[in-house]
Amino acid sequence: MGKNSQRKSSPFFYGWIVLGLGFLSLFATFGVRASFGAYVTSWEEEFVITRTTVTSISMLSLFMYALFQPIMGRMADRFGARLVITISLLLVGGGLLLSSMAQELWQLAILYGVVAAIGLAGSSNVTASALVAHWFVEKRGFAMGLILSGMAVGQLVVGPVSILIIHNFDWRYALFLVGIVILLAVTPLCAVFIRSKPEDMNLRPYGEKEQTSPPLADDPQRNHYQNQAPVGSMFAVFREPFFWYLTVPYFICGFTDLGFIGTHFIPFAEGKGYSEVVIAAAFGSIAAFNVAGTIGTGYLSDRFSRSRLLAAIYWMRALMFILLVTSDNPYILFVFAVFYGLTEMASIAPTSSLCAHLFKNMSIGAIFGFVSVSHQLGAALGALIPGTIFDLTGSYTAIFLVSVAALAGSGLLVLRISDSSNHTMKDLRVDMN
Repeated sequence: MGKNSQRKSSPFFYGWIVLGLGFLSLFATFGVRASFGAYVTSWEEEFVITRTTVTSISMLSLFMYALFQPIMGRMADRFGARLVITISLLLVGGGLLLSSMAQELWQLAILYGVVAAIGLAGSSNVTASALVAHWFVEKRGFAMGLILSGMAVGQLVVGPVSILIIHNFDWRYALFLVGIVILLAVTPLCAVFIRSKPEDMNLRPYGEKEQTSPPLADDPQRNHYQNQAPVGSMFAVFREPFFWYLTVPYFICGFTDLGFIGTHFIPFAEGKGYSEVVIAAAFGSIAAFNVAGTIGTGYLSDRFSRSRLLAAIYWMRALMFILLVTSDNPYILFVFAVFYGLTEMASIAPTSSLCAHLFKNMSIGAIFGFVSVSHQLGAALGALIPGTIFDLTGSYTAIFLVSVAALAGSGLLVLRISDSSNHTMKDLRVDMN
């Protein structure tokens, strides 16, 4: 019986199970990452430390996350996403479980900021995207959207649940329970049922047609010329102004979303006097509208100017920051949650699409890697600097104003990128001189 006949006789394509488990992995791990802010005030009280010190753990976690994402992606290519995801989930679950028992701050920094963060990098969108690429040819975009939506759904569930557990019990219970669920439920399911490639089950990727000629991998010369980028092109891009028109705003994006709001939104709202229920509901609303914003901008990126779309995203976020910092009304908190949620991950699709368009004759993956690292570095500083400003001034107002100015400038920068389908890197170089 041939591969095709095996495929046709199967009533259900196994790749959908793999997709669901990848969703579950992202649900658990990004939910952990997004709930950091729930622990800030508890750790301040428990270890008698400043907000700067607490948020330095978030900065360390984000730095390790950025550092290990490309490493874990490379390991997934070499050893398979199944093994990398399984080991990473063990690191996350074990790191959280041991963090719940920490008696000293340095123990928390190592266990949460290093061990769990490395696990988060290995069970992130990097390995999840690799699974989709191997298992799907047709409906790949749809499959990618489904698996990555696990990040927003994890934020929607794990964040509010963590807030309520901490309020009603203790931060140690929250870390312990999340760690146990990951270790005893999520990890075994992924270890047993995920398969890195359809070939592991004698299947073809979804939608792949019967090959009538030798596969690309069997033709080394053709493979070489299709994948080799011009020597030096990866770093030559640093000399191009429009590369920085993308990268600097993406740095600000990371600073203001994953860093600032991701770490400080909950303690900021607590300082405003909002109840834990209101904060949990607002936090969940951000995640819910995150899903709509991510899918919506992906759709719009194919139909409208991506540079104008990015500018609108950054400017909307700036307006929401002004609204949040100038109001004490809980209803305004939910207005912020809705419109900020629409922008939180909305920049991913137009930014990656612009990279693919502008650098289509170069190593797109490596160049977008540079752009993505800028986002993570911005997030690391966005976790630490607002904590330091709060300790110095007793308020987040100054950092909100700086963020508004930076987001306004980011919108102006991305508007300088020509988004015409006839423009490539060479054309843009001429346009900007």
